[in-house]
Amino acid sequence: MPPAAQLLVVLVALAAFWIIVMRPARVQQRKVVELQQELQVGDEVVMSAGIFGTIRSLSDARVEIEIAPGTVITAARQVVVRRVEDLPDEPRPDAAPDTAPDTATGTTTDPETGQDPRAPRGPADPTQD
Repeated sequence: MPPAAQLLVVLVALAAFWIIVMRPARVQQRKVVELQQELQVGDEVVMSAGIFGTIRSLSDARVEIEIAPGTVITAARQVVVRRVEDLPDEPRPDAAPDTAPDTATGTTTDPETGQDPRAPRGPADPTQD
């Protein structure tokens, strides 16, 4: 193969790599930077570690996020990577669970069966079959 053809193959491979890998990564990075600049107090966001929360205050470099009622953490603004509303339709983290805690006993019961889903199944006395 002539040297010019070899050089052409290398250049085509580099161009394909850039189109397939680098360009989409740069577009995604640009979107994240734009999101971080548009953040507002009250936005429901997801951090890079997968933690969901609501923005309570903002500064140039930091963001205070409420991750549970009364629990506010301070993080670098760069760790916010998306808004909750931008996620695919899945159950929200604040949605009611399938099981409800029994306030009298502190146990969790399945609303359909009325039984604790964590309870062992089988005979009450392990010596009986």
